[in-house]
Amino acid sequence: MSTRTTPLVVLAATLLAVVTMSWVFIFPRFVQDIPLDTVEASYSALEALFAGLAFLGLLSTIWIQRQELRLQRIELSQTREEMRRQAEAQEKSERALHAQTEALRDEAERQARAYLRISLVPTGSSSWALEISNAGRTPAEDVQLTVDRPLWLWGRDDQLRLLSELPLFACGGFTIPPGFTLTYALQDRRVLSHVFERAVDQPTQFSIGARYRTTAGRVVEEQSRFSLDLLEETSAGDKDFWTRQVVQALRDLKPKERH
Repeated sequence: MSTRTTPLVVLAATLLAVVTMSWVFIFPRFVQDIPLDTVEASYSALEALFAGLAFLGLLSTIWIQRQELRLQRIELSQTREEMRRQAEAQEKSERALHAQTEALRDEAERQARAYLRISLVPTGSSSWALEISNAGRTPAEDVQLTVDRPLWLWGRDDQLRLLSELPLFACGGFTIPPGFTLTYALQDRRVLSHVFERAVDQPTQFSIGARYRTTAGRVVEEQSRFSLDLLEETSAGDKDFWTRQVVQALRDLKPKERH
């Protein structure tokens, strides 16, 4: 029952009790000389009055219950809306937490995974060296390398050999530990092979592909492209560059004279 209707109900009950007590104890003293038909008619009118009051009470009860049901429906609707908002906020929080967890896991995997680095470095002479190293923190497993051009290199006993004939390129399936570096001396541009007794064309542009598996089971495929023509225009193509760097470093190490 609503708090606003409680005083009205109490007032109506009080009036009803007063009227009833007056009818029972006070009214009979004044109706002793009144005919019986008149008294019965008065009682009938009183019964009609009470019946009307009872009907009004029923109607008021129904109206009060209807208002309470309407308020309950509003409260339920507000409760459902609040629960929906809380569920959406919880879902967003879970998605954000899941994304954060995935990001942390990927970052940890990136920091701990294997990284094959393929580069060309000058050897200090008129040739280049191809270096394949694992710059990561874990081994690179099932390594398979490919080269798209017939790239020649110096093998054992100063014999020319194709890079694609090496086991790492021809067979694959090897594991390169972290910090391990493979170095292959590439042959100069156009030379005369004393093994095959014919001219050998060393390509100036080539591409090396690497396919390997990390310890987490992820397969990595990378492609490295090289152009010796471009490298010749840089400081790395200067064959005396490294010698000058060492000389300059030695000069810097000398103590400066005080004046």
